[in-house]
Amino acid sequence: MIIRRIAVRETNCYLLRGESGTVLIDPGPPGGAAAVAAHAAVAGIGPEDVRLILVTHGHLDHYGCAAEVKTWCGAPVAAQRGEPAFSRDRRNALPPSQTLRGSVIRSIYLGLSPLARFRPLEADLLIDEGADLSAYGFDGQVLLVPGHSPGSLAVVTAGGDAFVGDLFVNYAVPSQPIYLSDRQAWERSLERIRELHPQMVYVGHGEPFPGERLGHIYAARYQFRWWVR
Repeated sequence: MIIRRIAVRETNCYLLRGESGTVLIDPGPPGGAAAVAAHAAVAGIGPEDVRLILVTHGHLDHYGCAAEVKTWCGAPVAAQRGEPAFSRDRRNALPPSQTLRGSVIRSIYLGLSPLARFRPLEADLLIDEGADLSAYGFDGQVLLVPGHSPGSLAVVTAGGDAFVGDLFVNYAVPSQPIYLSDRQAWERSLERIRELHPQMVYVGHGEPFPGERLGHIYAARYQFRWWVR
């Protein structure tokens, strides 16, 4: 399998190319279709090769480009069955924060969000725990990993890689996301990924990291502290 990471502003999108097709994990924020198409071309992936657009969760920075990318490649958009409804409530765009800074940002956002227009997530396929991705070109399985959002999904490949959306962030050190819809659910999801012993963990924000670093995930307040080791 070939993995290509595409950074669209602050969000990582991933093209996973298998023997008989390609899956795009998270199309990214609005306006990112050109970047996705350009990276696909560099990797030798044509629009006809993309078999599925999989959205890990219903936050705009991960699904906002789905309609544009679908126009480019024609592939269906898949998400967990509860996430389209989740995306329609503006309060869910930034769940409760784990830091003071995040809480201030969330308060400002909630005050200004009625003035903004946004398009909720629209999915062609509603998928859930255990969905098999082999029909779309590579050997992988979908896991439900709630915490950042109730219907957050991860993809685990036969090769031992885990694509976890915003379950973790790794700008400085592997850490919790700043925003959690359910802390206890997040802790259970962390343990579930740990038990899989993935070779590499690919996150929605920041750098991929070796699975062995799952042994210590820092609190959200350390997210941008580059001196933490």
